[in-house]
This record gives sequence, structure tokens and C-alpha cells, in this order.
Amino acid sequence: MVKDKSNFSGFTTPDVLVQVVDEHIPAMNVHTVQTKGSKTSTADVMYFIDGRESTNIINGRDATSKAYWDGPVLVVRTNMKDSKGNDVEMDDRWELSSDKQTLTRSSHVVTSTGGEVNLTLVCQKENAG
Repeated sequence: MVKDKSNFSGFTTPDVLVQVVDEHIPAMNVHTVQTKGSKTSTADVMYFIDGRESTNIINGRDATSKAYWDGPVLVVRTNMKDSKGNDVEMDDRWELSSDKQTLTRSSHVVTSTGGEVNLTLVCQKENAG
């Protein structure tokens, strides 16, 4: 994660956030590790990038997603419930830079209680070694 280019819109910015994207067309697996203070959490999700629906557990809750291509941008629409049982819809746009070294994920999150927020996560590619 590139902290100075990411925007968590008032939410606590992780100290470290690492995502490993493993694409096996038509599936894409995303493994995330993030640390905030002394707490580290992990998440593993899988999307079909051909528009088919996928189900995952996000933050301990059931989530349903559809991922599809909008030109060079991967759009992931996810519906789930928040910790209070309210509906949450997330629209993520994954954009890879032309040199394939920077991934920018722009998220628009809407809750059934009327709250909306925009988030931006910028990640720089690192070579596994």
C-alpha cells in the first residue's frame, strides 16, 4: 500500500496492507493481510471475472459479488450486511497502470441507512522473493 496516495476517508489507515492477487481465468483470488497497531487480520476472497456471481466471507459476514470488465477496468460489485444487519453495497474499480506496477482500487460504499463513502487504495507491485 502506498499510504500517501491512498485515502481511507476518515477510517483508520492500516500501518501495513499487502494484497496478493492470483488470477486463474475466469477466477481471481485475492489474499489480504493488514496490520493496524498490534492487530493483524487476513482475508481471502475469490471472484469470477466473467460476470458470474461469487460468494465470500468479508469481515465475518456473507457477501455476494459480481466482477466484470469495463474496458481495462475490473469492476467488482459486492452486496453484504454490516455489523448491525444493514445492507451495504460496494462498487470497486480496479485499475492497473500502463506499466503494470501500480494498482488503484477506487471504492464507493453505500449503506441502507444512507451513509456513503469513497475510498482509494493504491498498491505498488513488489516482486516475490
